[in-house]
Amino acid sequence: SGAPSYKCWNGYWESPDTGVWNCDLLTYMSPPATTKEKGKEVDEHGNLLDEEPDFLFEKRYDALLSKQTTTSIESGNILNGTCQMGQLLARGYEQELSNGKHLRQAYFYDGDNTADEHAAADPRMRLWDLTKDDNSIPSHASTIGDPTKEMFQEPNLKYRADDEQRTLMSGQVLLRGLFGPELAATGDDETAVIKLHTADYTVDVLTPNGKVCPRVEELRNEAYESDEYKSWVQSSIEAKTTKSLMKDEMGIDEVPEVILDCMMTTICTDRNLPDALNDYDGTGGGNFEVVADFAVNNFTFPYKYNGGAYSKLGMGPLWLEIMSIILQIVDANHHPPTSSGMPPPKLALFSGHDTTLMPILATLGEQVWSGKEWSPYASMLQIEIHEVLDTDERYPSGYAFRLIYNGNVLTSKMDECSAAELCDVQVLVKQVMSFASEYEDVNCATKVQSTKESKMGEMKDVTVNLLSTPGGAMTLLLLVVISMALGSVATCFIMRRRLRREYKYADTLTLAELSMSALDDDENDISGDVDRSRIESAVSSGIGLDENNIDENSLI
Repeated sequence: SGAPSYKCWNGYWESPDTGVWNCDLLTYMSPPATTKEKGKEVDEHGNLLDEEPDFLFEKRYDALLSKQTTTSIESGNILNGTCQMGQLLARGYEQELSNGKHLRQAYFYDGDNTADEHAAADPRMRLWDLTKDDNSIPSHASTIGDPTKEMFQEPNLKYRADDEQRTLMSGQVLLRGLFGPELAATGDDETAVIKLHTADYTVDVLTPNGKVCPRVEELRNEAYESDEYKSWVQSSIEAKTTKSLMKDEMGIDEVPEVILDCMMTTICTDRNLPDALNDYDGTGGGNFEVVADFAVNNFTFPYKYNGGAYSKLGMGPLWLEIMSIILQIVDANHHPPTSSGMPPPKLALFSGHDTTLMPILATLGEQVWSGKEWSPYASMLQIEIHEVLDTDERYPSGYAFRLIYNGNVLTSKMDECSAAELCDVQVLVKQVMSFASEYEDVNCATKVQSTKESKMGEMKDVTVNLLSTPGGAMTLLLLVVISMALGSVATCFIMRRRLRREYKYADTLTLAELSMSALDDDENDISGDVDRSRIESAVSSGIGLDENNIDENSLI
């Protein structure tokens, strides 16, 4: 869960209870590593090793804080406290730590320390068997991970996140819960380093990015401009009830787009809700749930509209990242390791947002996600890949997948999957690879851009056809010459008329006495003398003007 960054309702920011966000979680940074040059220490591949940092920086958001009282709030930070905007809160930290521990119970086998009810008690579920020295995965088709490396090092683990504080820290805390004992066992002289792959937030693809791909934003707008949406938001009982409640009981004319985030961050941190919304009891029907349901349906409407077109195009690049890993495992012959030569990881962790999970779910079929449920805090979507060692006609590819969302198996909800928890992996490949792609110009052009490109294409086709006919080249050349002549005449005519309106010229235009004067109110008053004050005022004061030696380059 993250702290909100916007105005929610009247009095929200004025109240010390809801308007001040202080965070106990701190971010630590290490100085950049330096390459060990003196001793020429190298790894097994001959690469120079990096020097381990000797100290850490503790990052605090308190430089602009002033005084805070019960009657006034004065702070230079956006959230009026020590929280960074959108920062992970302490409760979110505990949730992600629990997620990591749950994953450990599911995929790590530790002998007697693994309870019978844990998934890892089943040998088929073990990514790592801590009772064995060799944790390589036997496979006739591909190599996965590297048993000679630590389990938290590449290529055993790939960690991907966008560059938001809460997503970065959420992934880090989850990995702490997952690899806690192994990280703690690192020697005093060595620092455990986990590589994080990220990108500039404004151009990243862990959520639909309409700035990078204009067509994504256009598809979202088309959903909100559709008759289906307008009918719902203007005429449905749900919409009318919510708008009336917000106006009559809270004094807000329009339902804020961010009202759900405001409500959830308030109630989940035990802060005071407005009286009109302070009736949540989990049974349904209260004002809180009425407003929350409306806000969810309003925000998520584009995700499934028009067959999920917005979600498919928006999440295509992320799906490509995910599927590039899966295909290296299930179709190694056609999808070899990347240019780095690194085999696919045993575990790939993508740390994103609720607005990552919901459109991802929307792309997997009509029944997988209703579109009316918001992804709770600390939600997890797991895609397991299983190799089927025995011949089974249900899995003709020899590989199966299982889809798990917050502990619930959703595999059977996908089209072409049976009621079983496992489904042939080619169903997933078929469902996703039709739209899993980078943001490309051909996909991202808006309808207006596509129309222009279509017209240009038509013009190109006409030109090609003309050139292919007898005498076509001569006809095209004649058209070009005529067009140039007409364009030159038109340009000359227009420029002459414009110049005549703005200037009058002296009869004698010798280079030595050329002068140009703006028209006065008296059009007959034409001066052949140059007003030097006007010229000097148009030149930067840093450039000298010498009437005997004018440097033309300095005026350009």
